Amino acid sequence: MKKLIILAATIAALSGCSTLVQMRNFDENLVPQNANTTHTQESVGEAILLACKQLTWKCRIQETGKILGVLDIRKHQLRVNINYNAAQYDIDYKDSINLDYNGEKIHRQYVNWVTNLTRHIDSELAN
Repeated sequence: MKKLIILAATIAALSGCSTLVQMRNFDENLVPQNANTTHTQESVGEAILLACKQLTWKCRIQETGKILGVLDIRKHQLRVNINYNAAQYDIDYKDSINLDYNGEKIHRQYVNWVTNLTRHIDSELAN
């Protein structure tokens, strides 16, 4: 009985240590429009590139309305497609190295890194 309790406690402790989370894309992020600023597709792209630079993402324009974003942190690499227009932008997973992506789940830092990028893009668009 004692061994069973120890086994159950160990399994419970280890299950809480998972480094994987449900994969998701960050779609339909609205570009703020106000009386002082009307964004164009070009100005949205510039804001995205500036936010990338601030966070040490390597971003480059692939074509009008599409930026490839690459983040290298230690042994990890994340690549995302950022599609945008004057009204919204989407950040979609492209591929990665050492983030344990299995089709459904990915390393928990993925969500933090992309959320941080989204916040910086929104901040640039608000200026």
